[in-house]
Amino acid sequence: MSAPKPVALIIMDGFGLRGTTEGNAVAQANKPNYDRYLKQYPNTTLTACGEAVGLPEGQMGNSEVGHLNIGAGRIVYQDLTRIDKSIREGEFYDNETLVAAVRNAKNTGKKLHLYALVSDGGVHSHINHLFAMLDLAKKEDMHEVYIHAFMDGRDVPPDSGKKFVQDLVAKIEEVGVGTIATVSGRYYAMDRDKRWDRVEKAYRAMVYGEGPKYTDALQAITASYSNSVFDEFVEPSVIVDSEGKPVTQVQSGDSVVFLNFRPDRAIQLSQVFTNQDFRGFDRGPLFPQDLHFVCLTTFSETVQGYVAYSPKNLDNTLGEVLVQQNKKQLRIAETEKYPHVTFFFSGGRDEELPGETRILINSPKVATYDLQPEMSAYEVAAACVAEIEAERQDAIILNFANPDMVGHSGMLEPTIKAVEVTDECVGKVVDAVVAKGGVAIIIADHGNADMVFDENGRPFTAHTTNPVPFILTDENVVLRDRGILADVAPTILDLMGLPQPAEMTGQSMIASRK
Repeated sequence: MSAPKPVALIIMDGFGLRGTTEGNAVAQANKPNYDRYLKQYPNTTLTACGEAVGLPEGQMGNSEVGHLNIGAGRIVYQDLTRIDKSIREGEFYDNETLVAAVRNAKNTGKKLHLYALVSDGGVHSHINHLFAMLDLAKKEDMHEVYIHAFMDGRDVPPDSGKKFVQDLVAKIEEVGVGTIATVSGRYYAMDRDKRWDRVEKAYRAMVYGEGPKYTDALQAITASYSNSVFDEFVEPSVIVDSEGKPVTQVQSGDSVVFLNFRPDRAIQLSQVFTNQDFRGFDRGPLFPQDLHFVCLTTFSETVQGYVAYSPKNLDNTLGEVLVQQNKKQLRIAETEKYPHVTFFFSGGRDEELPGETRILINSPKVATYDLQPEMSAYEVAAACVAEIEAERQDAIILNFANPDMVGHSGMLEPTIKAVEVTDECVGKVVDAVVAKGGVAIIIADHGNADMVFDENGRPFTAHTTNPVPFILTDENVVLRDRGILADVAPTILDLMGLPQPAEMTGQSMIASRK
């Protein structure tokens, strides 16, 4: 029997499954295609969080982790797990790159700046890593340590930043090291869509001391909350001394350690500080030259700095196996999830593989996606259908961003609309695949839209730990019950009749064929 062509993997980003309907955009949405597939095709669920994806037990999954696991076909132990372990076992405090950053500042009479998303969300950072860095500075007897605190409110509740800053202040008092210098919402400091006007605001607070001024970080956050501007959107603010002057500014020759471990939202701010040929905006006369700049993990080839935790290579990812078997593959998504279907799906590699086609559809330029819940899904679907009808591809990796990106707004009605648009677009792609004699696998990488507000009616903007769907549009197969994300790539190889490499430790979801 010939293998189906194409095999299309459709990832509905943030589409989790939760029993309760209240606050659940997935359950409340009208999704006729999804409901029909559940009746018509073999389906089960996948675990997309915690140890099943290489994270600590109970830790919610995210898009980076999800796509890494899916593309690798094995559990990929994440930077969070790896760094937590190194702190626990004491290796963190002897990390040569981190120690060198501290000593460089101390030996040259310069300052040490710590950039960090201050929360325990575990998606981009963890506050414990910032605490460990303060312990390391104390161990090295370094006292000129300044923290540029980025507020979260997205991977954690939207007004939880105050508590995290209180915890940070308590840690500073405990170790006797550290001063909070600036406070910025991640909307500004951690933009990833080249909205340089946002990043510039954070930069100018950090380098020029420009922005609203407060005598301490808690005052900055309280003032923001009083204007109903919560963590993610806190305007870049400057902490000043008793004379009204900034407690510090990032200056030439200083050391910087950027303590986010996930690259995508750390790249742009890092480029501002490290790239001589940066063109995003005018950095002005005080641009700090010759920084000793350390990234906690590898951010990008476009960031010129030292790396504390280098990546571990992933060989024989799904993309590489398809190349070895002379198969053509398509990676397609809109801007917000394009790195996930390319860089992360390929095991952290940027380069395009032989026989790989990439299609990037621009995400709409809106402040937040609840203003345009359909995002660019229709355009993504249309481009994908065109490729299917041209019969160019053996395998397709497709991401619909809507349930995740709109789910982060914590607004129910727009998120319901996002799920409904996704269902409509999935239907268009599945119809095209089936019409050509192909097979589609429909999954999600983690939950989000399944919980838009919590049991107290408060907006819930983070991901969830709920299972995600696995639907295979072939009525002649029997699936085994409940898998993990690492089982998806082996299933695709199984469908295509291709051998599974030893590195892939996931198992095909296909138990038998009728």
